[in-house]
Amino acid sequence: MHEIEVTTIRLDLPLDQLKNALRKLPPQEKIAIWRLLDEELDRPAIARRFAASVESVRKAYAHISEEEVIKDAVKATRQVRKARHAKNRS
Repeated sequence: MHEIEVTTIRLDLPLDQLKNALRKLPPQEKIAIWRLLDEELDRPAIARRFAASVESVRKAYAHISEEEVIKDAVKATRQVRKARHAKNRS
């Protein structure tokens, strides 16, 4: 019969340091961690929070017409394209 030794480690790391450490892992270890964390996700809760956020935005901007939103989006797109074009020329 095989005995399994269990070791518990507690780390107090700032999130930035943890992110940096994870980025340095080889791809296979990143995948293993992703699978582990993915199993713990509460997808229905995430979907509810997302839906509530969308509804909140809709209520906050209900007074703005779709035409005005499209007009602003087109204007913003043109501004970004103009800035990118200027950046690429320099």
